[in-house]
Amino acid sequence: MKSHLSLPTRIFLFAFVSVCLVTGAGFGTLNEAIKGKIKDRLKESFQASEQVLDYTATRYRNRSTQLLVVLSENAGLKAAMGLLSEIPAHPRAAAQVRKTIEANLFEIGRGLDYQLMLVTDSSGKPLAGTVNLAWGTTPLDPLPSSVEPSPLIEVQGILYEATTVPINLGTENLGSLTLAREFDIASWSPSGHTALISEGTVLRTTFPEPLRDELESQLQSKCLHAEEGCEIRVEGETFLALPLHRVDWEGHYQLLSFQSLDAALEEFTQGFVGLFLWIGALGTMGAMLLALVGARTISQPITDLIHCLKESQESGRLRTDFPADSAVEEVNLLAAALNQAAQAVQDSQERLEQASLEFLETMARALDARDPYTAGHSDRVSANATAIAEAMGLPPDQIEIIRIGAKMHDIGKIGIPDAVLQKPGPLTEEEFDLIKLHPQMGKRILEKVGQFQDYLPIIELHHEDWDGRGYPYGLVGEEAPLGARIVHVADVHDAITSNRAYRSAMPPEQVMEIMQRGSGTQFEPGVTEVFLSLLRQRHLLEEILNEVNSASDSKLCYDEIPSQFS
Repeated sequence: MKSHLSLPTRIFLFAFVSVCLVTGAGFGTLNEAIKGKIKDRLKESFQASEQVLDYTATRYRNRSTQLLVVLSENAGLKAAMGLLSEIPAHPRAAAQVRKTIEANLFEIGRGLDYQLMLVTDSSGKPLAGTVNLAWGTTPLDPLPSSVEPSPLIEVQGILYEATTVPINLGTENLGSLTLAREFDIASWSPSGHTALISEGTVLRTTFPEPLRDELESQLQSKCLHAEEGCEIRVEGETFLALPLHRVDWEGHYQLLSFQSLDAALEEFTQGFVGLFLWIGALGTMGAMLLALVGARTISQPITDLIHCLKESQESGRLRTDFPADSAVEEVNLLAAALNQAAQAVQDSQERLEQASLEFLETMARALDARDPYTAGHSDRVSANATAIAEAMGLPPDQIEIIRIGAKMHDIGKIGIPDAVLQKPGPLTEEEFDLIKLHPQMGKRILEKVGQFQDYLPIIELHHEDWDGRGYPYGLVGEEAPLGARIVHVADVHDAITSNRAYRSAMPPEQVMEIMQRGSGTQFEPGVTEVFLSLLRQRHLLEEILNEVNSASDSKLCYDEIPSQFS
């Protein structure tokens, strides 16, 4: 059939159709290549992020286990469990002992972020427990008939993530202590879906319930032995399934995070259609050039993000400065999300460190409470040591180290038997040698936790004398750090001003004389001089207050004395 179109028109149409076909084919090929590249980079990004979070979570688990080991050494808890194994099978007596165990759990669990505390005997039978509810902590009632050793336990219909350590008295196992948090599956992957599986069976998931069977089938066929993740399709959508290695459940369970690759790809590619149409109008060469520029525009920010993630993985600390100023808004959103996650991890670490300090202060108070004569000893020593450090003009960070170190200076006495600590008379040479071990025992208890390194010199060396006759090493003069020398003075002062089972507190005049006589031998002269000056100011203020009280016939609370004199 003869064409009615002119030659220029036919050439134009042929060229236009050819360019459209070439551009369309190039667009399709390039589009698939970009999708594959983005998919690979997203996998790397998700996996690198999980590796950094795995490292942080591992450190958290190690710290939690160390704290739990210290917690299991509670003398009151051990005594109650030992008594329960020795009393006759009398229900009333056993119930009373269980109440004692519950009271110990209330005390040692104060301030800890756990929803469930459970004590079992050596056969695994629950003895007592507490549970944190919205209105406070209550005894666990009724107790479960048995609790199998497992990283996940179900109590009263609630699933908990549990950590268990043995409670030993010497070589004898008294039972075990379990601390657990309520298992919230949605919190493990807030930006995607999560599933808890056991031997290929989905136990819990954030996917809608109608999709459970399809999800389970996909996992069994593609992910059963995939340790580094796999791709599955659920209801026509492609997900990247990644094992959350930051949970260690000894092979009983596996927790998987699901990130939608389709949704991520759609966010990255949704604005490309108009761009490629414009490129097609400019010609095949222009289309290829702009496509390459576009590909680089997408891949370079993701490469930068992955580079930052790898640096975070090597340093072990998730960075909070992922670049969020690229030309692609979706990449900026991803970088902003990573920055928020990193900040959340840092905040969690800071809260963990604060909880650790609060836990140790609680342990120090519990240690003082073993003997009514030493109740409040650590707090008083800390207050006086802080006052000395402030009067000497030390920097605020050093004052804070002295304050906390003084609170924990006797933590090693947790390993000294009550028969020695509470002996109503003079100690034998062997008993005193045992007492002298507590500074080194305190250091061994805390030295495995990195955040406590600044306090170890005070804990280990607060009994070193200025003239070298102290213990445990016989250091002379400034060989012992200043913080330990300050706490030494405050510690001795509180000891001689407190009532003890074998003597009464010494009067102020005798205390001043003893402290003055010890200057240059037992104590550093400079520290002693500052403390004696504080004592004189304190006594003067007390005399003034007593005169005011007598004149006005009214009470003035001692707590109103300024903090630098307390």
